[in-house]
Amino acid sequence: MCGRRPLVPNRGGEFVTLLGPSGCGKSTTLHAIAGLVEPTEGEIRLRGEDVTDLPPEQRNIGMAFQSTALFPHMTVRENIAYGLKMHGYEKAAVEERVEESLALVDMPDHGDHKPGELSGGQQQRVSLARALAYEPDILLLDEPLTGLDRVLREEMRGWLNRIQREVGVTTLYVTHDQEDALSMSDKVVVLNDGHDEQIDSPERIYESPATPFVAEFVGKSTHFSGTVSKANGRAVIDRGESTISLPRDDLDAGKSVSVYVRPEDIDVSRERTDAPNELRGTVVDIATLGNRAELIVELADGTEALAHTGRFPNLDVGDDVSLCFDADKVVVL
Repeated sequence: MCGRRPLVPNRGGEFVTLLGPSGCGKSTTLHAIAGLVEPTEGEIRLRGEDVTDLPPEQRNIGMAFQSTALFPHMTVRENIAYGLKMHGYEKAAVEERVEESLALVDMPDHGDHKPGELSGGQQQRVSLARALAYEPDILLLDEPLTGLDRVLREEMRGWLNRIQREVGVTTLYVTHDQEDALSMSDKVVVLNDGHDEQIDSPERIYESPATPFVAEFVGKSTHFSGTVSKANGRAVIDRGESTISLPRDDLDAGKSVSVYVRPEDIDVSRERTDAPNELRGTVVDIATLGNRAELIVELADGTEALAHTGRFPNLDVGDDVSLCFDADKVVVL
């Protein structure tokens, strides 16, 4: 892609992802912005203008769907040209834009192919080329990578991110896949039941979740709850056989809190370490995931803690282990 002339000048637009479970309102929000669904209240503003009552064709929005929605009887070149003609481009301009679009998505030799002759990833590239060809003010992507196998999905993530950066169009991406959201986005909007739980950078969404829903939906973690007390001037919660030191000393004693610890922040050891935030338990499950192993450890009170280790650990189900983690890795909500 080095040295290729961009289809449009880079405008530095953000890549924003709407992330949430099925039924939370992600696609409905996207379709309302596109003008395909009428909002029940509020307004849609694009470029600072109220477009709530404008029909879709007057909003200058590009959109790509999970299904690609390519015309099967048309060639790739004809599919891209169709959108340009609908937007009033003259014949010479259409031909030029089509070739630029094919080059943009690294498919200059596929213009005469029909969609049925392409792989799923190639079809998505054509769908994106069609959506970008007429220089939309915003690009809407409704789960375009769903249905692709894992390897192709990862490849398409990197490819889509590079295209968005090169073109610079503001992009709103819908997905329920956390890896999509965390790996591709400048900003993530976590939705739940029609409202936003948190709007933030991927790093802060993962490291500093604002609500229990975000902590439990984005990534994996072990959840503890308890009442704050003070020990040696530090805020802790009592676990019976041990305590968990908290990262904040300004919490009032007697306050009920929920705390979360990510599995990658937990160290696993066979021996007692007498370190702060040490919990003892028994390994009840080991899942080898290639680059790491995932352990489920049952603690004395029945809580099942999740911890990651290096791949193929020298541990067996039934082993007693210590789990240790730093106080500054504990998320308090």
